[in-house]
Amino acid sequence: MSDRDGQFRALYRRMRIEDQRRWYASRAREYQTAHDQVVLVRNVLLMAAAVAGVVSQAVHGTARAAWAIGAAVLGALAGAVTAYESLIGFPQLAKLYSDAERNLEEAGIDWDLPGADLAREIERVEWVFRSERGQWGQLVVKAASATDPAGEEGNAEADRVEEPR
Repeated sequence: MSDRDGQFRALYRRMRIEDQRRWYASRAREYQTAHDQVVLVRNVLLMAAAVAGVVSQAVHGTARAAWAIGAAVLGALAGAVTAYESLIGFPQLAKLYSDAERNLEEAGIDWDLPGADLAREIERVEWVFRSERGQWGQLVVKAASATDPAGEEGNAEADRVEEPR
């Protein structure tokens, strides 16, 4: 391996593989943390709704109605939080970024092997990026099929898909 080849490999590893791997790891942690927060908030709201429901059975008159309404509102908020998480898809996004990070990590391990074919290794790294973008396309198609009314085709606005970032 020539000195120039070694410099290119080091630069590509640092600026393309490691930088992008860190970015994917950061996004995976961000979405996993968001999922954990949603689960915590949902569970707290459901517990509070349960407590309010129990208290509403122990009191009488206007207080009973107020506690029952509070329980219903808290339960509805828990449902709204759950719906929001389903809409955004925090676990799916965390998995998408985590998979891309892992694939880049594996490619990075093989990147420095002596005698490795440079073109093949570059193609492997770029494949990770293409497959991650392909997953975005699948997520968009999945979301569009879930929200588009049946039989409505050719909507130019819905057909346009922009990649994130």
